Amino acid sequence: MSLLWRSATASWLAGRLMPEAARFTWSDAYRTVTSAVMVVLGVVILTRTLVFGFHLLAVIVGLAFIALGAHRLSFVVAYLRRRRSS
Repeated sequence: MSLLWRSATASWLAGRLMPEAARFTWSDAYRTVTSAVMVVLGVVILTRTLVFGFHLLAVIVGLAFIALGAHRLSFVVAYLRRRRSS
């Protein structure tokens, strides 16, 4: 099994710089949509938690969803900026 995989953004793997993907694939689109849904779901979890009573675990999960979704979306934004500037 190869340690290299296709990526929407260039990144380091096994000490080597991976080349940028040639095009935006369906799997990249799926990851982008799920990342956006994660942010929305995190906001919904936080809102419901604050409305119905504070629960520490729900706040942590809501914040984790927002953070992970935003982190994943940052790669999409970086990819789109690089494509626009080239």
